[in-house]
Amino acid sequence: MAQHEVSAATRLAAGPDEKEWSKIKDDAPPDKGGIGYVGLGAMGGALARNLCATHSLVVHDRDYASAHALTDAGARPVGNLDQVAASCDIVFLCLPTSDQVTEVLVGPGGLADKLVPGSVVIDQTTGDPAVTRRLAGELADRGIVLVDAPVSGGVPRALDGTIAMMVGAGDDDFARISPLLASMTPNVFHAGDVGAGHAMKLVNNLMSGVQRLLTFECLALAAKSGIAPDRAHEILMAGGARNSFLEKVVGPSILGGAAAPDFSIKLSHKDVRLACQMASLEGVPVFLGVQAREILQMCMAVVGPDAEVDQAALVLERLSGTRIVSSPAIFKKPPVVNMTDATEHCPPATTPEDSQ
Repeated sequence: MAQHEVSAATRLAAGPDEKEWSKIKDDAPPDKGGIGYVGLGAMGGALARNLCATHSLVVHDRDYASAHALTDAGARPVGNLDQVAASCDIVFLCLPTSDQVTEVLVGPGGLADKLVPGSVVIDQTTGDPAVTRRLAGELADRGIVLVDAPVSGGVPRALDGTIAMMVGAGDDDFARISPLLASMTPNVFHAGDVGAGHAMKLVNNLMSGVQRLLTFECLALAAKSGIAPDRAHEILMAGGARNSFLEKVVGPSILGGAAAPDFSIKLSHKDVRLACQMASLEGVPVFLGVQAREILQMCMAVVGPDAEVDQAALVLERLSGTRIVSSPAIFKKPPVVNMTDATEHCPPATTPEDSQ
């Protein structure tokens, strides 16, 4: 493999494990027509593993270990974007934000300079629809198709092939990629043109973000009123307020002691913030969404941006003087609840009229 200067986009993809990647000599000849996956975090890694069950896959991530963890599923890890593009004409992305997607696609040395015309990029990031549409236009000028196909349902459903996938693509492009997407899950929905998948994902995450925080508030209110959280949960599950968050997270994890989903507060805040931004551009009021955005901002200040989003329950415990979470051991990241500045960051909970 020829040595070359590492570009900004390649550095973004290779990251701190560049020395580890440099030890790997990839002698496999380029085989155009392959499928690549870039971005192997919790969700990207699960989706890539799912895809390995039905397709040969070239994988890359800035974290050396994340890429090599997929070798047992048959994936071929490579050390940079050049090698991805040399073998693939379909490339999936699953990155933290649209900023990283932009860098990997059109930054110096990005995939747009390496993929051949006719290639397809499938972005599974929870991204900004406006950025996605702009990038799609830039790639179209080079003969490359960009579609958005984010998912919802969590890592277990990504692994077992039941996750929901919402796709933004033109009709012809959707028809071209739908058999591939259907191999990952039967729950593939064509939301509309490019950007519609990301728009629908923000709608989904706004709704689930508000639901999560409202559920914690209601459990705290029940506890403060003398109703044990597990009894409140039992009653709510039997009534009209039953929802999937109560069933799949509160029951087994918050109350039951199973590990909490590993999704950070900063990513939840990013999703809700983007949804509020989209709503503002479309002229749609999202009063609860704005409040959720501010609550998540407060929680980041209190427990840190990298804490699991369900540590928001710990913040509400402290603010209300109640107990909701069965044990802090459910969190992979040890909780550090710093309430010193919580009041400063806390959005108003009531008005004088509310208490009359």
